[in-house]
Amino acid sequence: MTDHLTAPRPRIDECDDWAADWIAARRGPWFALIWLPVLVLAPLVSNIAEGNTGVTIMYVVITVWYVVTVVMPYREVPAWVGEVCVAALTALVVVQFFLTHDGQGFLYPLLAIAAATSIRRRHALGFVMALSISGSLAEGFATWSLGSALLFGFASVMAGVSTYLIGALIDIVAELRATRRRLASIAVTEERQRFSRDLHDLLGHTLSVIVVKAEAIRRFAASDPAAVQEHAQGIENVGRTALADVRQAVAGYRELRLEHELAGAVDALEDAGISAEVSRPVPELEPPVDALFAWVVREATTNVLRHSRASRCTVRVTAGSNSESDSVGDVGWGRESNSNGAAITIADNGVGAIVAEWGSGILGMRERAARLGGQLDVHSDARGFVLTVRVPNERSGA
Repeated sequence: MTDHLTAPRPRIDECDDWAADWIAARRGPWFALIWLPVLVLAPLVSNIAEGNTGVTIMYVVITVWYVVTVVMPYREVPAWVGEVCVAALTALVVVQFFLTHDGQGFLYPLLAIAAATSIRRRHALGFVMALSISGSLAEGFATWSLGSALLFGFASVMAGVSTYLIGALIDIVAELRATRRRLASIAVTEERQRFSRDLHDLLGHTLSVIVVKAEAIRRFAASDPAAVQEHAQGIENVGRTALADVRQAVAGYRELRLEHELAGAVDALEDAGISAEVSRPVPELEPPVDALFAWVVREATTNVLRHSRASRCTVRVTAGSNSESDSVGDVGWGRESNSNGAAITIADNGVGAIVAEWGSGILGMRERAARLGGQLDVHSDARGFVLTVRVPNERSGA
């Protein structure tokens, strides 16, 4: 049975209400303009029918200036220009009220909409509320009707606040969409970096093994044809495996196994004339930890082959109470303690690699360890090079 945890989630850009999505997707003064005929048509037609030419002209001037006021914020002009337009519109409405003592029930909501549209956001609501309160008081004293005053205030507040909220909603949605586009671009960049890092880890190790086997073929070409054939077969096998790995990496589902990588590392090191020692048995690890340690073995082995000029290399994998040790084989040193997790330590007795030479390899291992809440430590001196990765592992006690 499907529940709320397993049911498919809607996409971020989906909206159950198409009307809300349509409104949020469109910036502009349209919301302020659609109320213009509703609020101006009745008094304008009434005065035209009664032949009040002066009042009609006043309404036309207010209408035209209202359009200018609500359109101005969407033009490339300073914010104060829109506020000056609101002030001028307010003066026109007040003049009209004193001249005719009529129409404020329509014009004050119109003025509230203009204020919510054209005044800077942090001041708009205050102006709307002040306008509504003053207009309600004026209407109440003019008509001596509490009902008319309250209805006037309600209309003005609803007109201004709804316009304010719609404008804020549209701005927020626009910012969210811009942020989503930026996040999508960042995700693409991160995926490219991840893919580049995976290819570096895959091909760097594989090419190093091929080079080692090719050198072995050159050494044994005259003296040991059987060894030459064996190493040639190894190159073919490594090439086939690398091809499969690259295809899986491209497909995005490649998963390394620690046991497989340990076996491959021993073969590659011994082919290069480096004595390899791996601690056995390998403890049980969580799948993400197992995959991480597999990547570490692959990358670290590649760098031992490339840089160390070592004669011995030791790999030790520990978990739980076994993850505390005084040394790592006969080439390690230091005391590691990771009693609550798992650790892998790779040590060689080479010249000591320069950390900068590891480039994206050590950076990739450190990033992978950090994603699992772990850390990577390196130490290099005259005795050689030691790399240790420690991560939490819930199966440590198993």
